[in-house]
Amino acid sequence: MRRLCLFAGFSAVNHVDDYVVHYLRELSKFSDVYYQAANDLDEAELAKLDGVTLGRWAESHPKYDFGSWQKLLFRFGWKEVEKYDALILANDSNYGPVRDLGGLFEQMEKSDADFWGITENYGHARHLQSYFLEFNRAVFTSRAFRDFFESIAVEASKQDICLKYEVGLSQLLTRCGFSFKAYVDRSNTEVPIGADVSRHQNTLLEAGSPFLKRKIYSEFGFAQEDLAQTRTLLEGLNYPLDWIPAAPLPILSAEGALPMLAPAEELLAPGSPSVDVVGVQGRHPLRSMVKRMLRPVYLPIKARVIDKLVMLDQRVAGLAQETGKVGERVVGLQQHAAAVADHVVAMTSVLSKLTERFAAVEDLARRIEAHSTQTYDHLAGVQSDNQMRLAELRSDNEARLADLQTSVAELHGHIDWVQRDILIAMVSRLDFSKSRGFQCVTDYPVAYDSPDHLHPVGTVLDHTRQPRFIRACEDYFGAGKQLSFLDIGCSAGGVVWDAVLRGHIGIGLEGSDVSRLQQRAEWRLLRDSLFTCDVTRPFELGQGGSSPFQFDVISAWEVLEHLTREGVDGLFANLARHTHPGSVFACSISQVGGGFTEDGVPLHQTLEPLPWWQERAARHGFEVLDSEAFARLDFARGNGNPSVYYRPEHSYREKEGDCFLVVFLRR
Repeated sequence: MRRLCLFAGFSAVNHVDDYVVHYLRELSKFSDVYYQAANDLDEAELAKLDGVTLGRWAESHPKYDFGSWQKLLFRFGWKEVEKYDALILANDSNYGPVRDLGGLFEQMEKSDADFWGITENYGHARHLQSYFLEFNRAVFTSRAFRDFFESIAVEASKQDICLKYEVGLSQLLTRCGFSFKAYVDRSNTEVPIGADVSRHQNTLLEAGSPFLKRKIYSEFGFAQEDLAQTRTLLEGLNYPLDWIPAAPLPILSAEGALPMLAPAEELLAPGSPSVDVVGVQGRHPLRSMVKRMLRPVYLPIKARVIDKLVMLDQRVAGLAQETGKVGERVVGLQQHAAAVADHVVAMTSVLSKLTERFAAVEDLARRIEAHSTQTYDHLAGVQSDNQMRLAELRSDNEARLADLQTSVAELHGHIDWVQRDILIAMVSRLDFSKSRGFQCVTDYPVAYDSPDHLHPVGTVLDHTRQPRFIRACEDYFGAGKQLSFLDIGCSAGGVVWDAVLRGHIGIGLEGSDVSRLQQRAEWRLLRDSLFTCDVTRPFELGQGGSSPFQFDVISAWEVLEHLTREGVDGLFANLARHTHPGSVFACSISQVGGGFTEDGVPLHQTLEPLPWWQERAARHGFEVLDSEAFARLDFARGNGNPSVYYRPEHSYREKEGDCFLVVFLRR
């Protein structure tokens, strides 16, 4: 079984602790492990995970563990995740594993559950605790699972995180027909129904749990069982005690008292019973009797009746408390009975006076009510008039805006087609011979597997033009020299047309055949200079029997991030064959997430830092050009100017840091 483990980490002091490295090393024996921290970590700390995980990242964010899992899922893309048989979500909130995980996986994967965890709680609703979860393919390939993790957002509090995401995930998947199971069966333990199972650490270790909650030692009063016995159990399991504090330190309040904060599980529980009522020492004998009587019945159907048992437990505990209070009150009432009798006579006189005052108050209340009714009617009339005026104003503004948008669209379309007509009229005076005679030889004429061909937004809408880039290249190579240009991902062919208009050789390659089939924009004029092919697969461009042709300038404007990591290497291999020493490769590489296709695949498939791209280019003989020959505004895309599009409503302006602008030199 191929397992993918996404591990969420957090350290308030920005460290990767030894117990985390041990935990990840044990997980790596059974799965491919990837680590995402919710805090900043320097490279020295992350390097501790080299050789243990297949990838490690750190970025401070406020979405807790579910946000870290979301980032890892988006980094991979759903198509990559679905190559695995099982998905594990884990975090560093536990010490462990204290025993070999092989038995855990073997036992749980024999069960008929669709997803499972180590422990379950009943606060608010029955659910698995999220510190360790495994899902089978049917679950993590479902639309409900995908929508859940794509909707993870910043919440107001950690309690909201627990309620909406930890409790909510189990409940959502259950409503979708999936079943779940906990490794530790609570019905075989003495943990009360209303309690947080994590606080009973010795019971869990003796029941076979491979993990120990860190809050046992980091939060004073959290543990409900003897911590000395806990250390004895860990010592018997050969878990390094150096990683664990001797005991939690109390934190004094301003008054000197020790605060006893209930955990999130108990805060979420209906009624929120106190530890004294539901704890081990405070169990009521009536509840124990009910549990023994119902045990043969509720074990086979525990999942369906557990909510009723929780309510019964809370009611019994509440009745026990109230019974004690009533006894105390009876004694007090007996003592007060005589005093009440003495006051009855005095109260009779007072009651007579109050009756007179109540009559006066009722008269005043009637007058206030009449005045309030008049005021309400007046306000209602004013509000109705304002709403009518606002509706009329909104309708008028919407109509004007619609007319303006229509006019802008018509004007832009008119200008665009007038430009086309002028160019077609000039075609007899332009010399296209220098760019003719080219052939593109490839076994992959279209990038059929690319999301940008399956969802051809860019190739349908984009029409980038940048004559300034052509002039910058002329300045770099020397005025008066005829140059050869190849534009990768040329879309409508605008940059190729700019090169031809300046008297140079211009060739364009596009991965999708939509623009060619529609004869869009420059495809009508440059039909002998524009080709389609999968640029990540082998191809050869040649002219007059000379193949491959080696170009002076190759460009790719916001194209590289659309390729897979394997496709990036394929592209650079093709660039190396079609360049000569001294050629340049100019590109802009977007760092903005490009959204998802209908099947969940991101359009921007590779988002990596600039050193990663430099290393890939160096493999094929390219290095960053150390020159000021190209200014920021020379780049066709990613330079902060709005791109020239075929449809104006799709224009946008990049912000600082959204794109890398790079020129590579062929060594």
